[in-house]
Amino acid sequence: MPHKTAQSTRPVVRAVVAVLLIAPFVIYLAVPSYAKIKPRLAGFPFFYWWQLLWVILTAVFIGIAYALTRSGGGRTPARDQADEKGE
Repeated sequence: MPHKTAQSTRPVVRAVVAVLLIAPFVIYLAVPSYAKIKPRLAGFPFFYWWQLLWVILTAVFIGIAYALTRSGGGRTPARDQADEKGE
């Protein structure tokens, strides 16, 4: 059984993955929207805690995008070849 590739995923999933991967860059490039001091959080100016929040969110977004692009329940080409050989 041939394994699915990124090209064979559903268009909706691909669109969601694209948004998840592009959104952090758009946020990072919109510096004037978060170049402020107030509101402060635990003594940190808005600029710093907003960037830290987006570093964490970016990791979450990339993780979700990765999970959405994994196909076949963890299937890999090596596993598919082993199954074809009957191993």
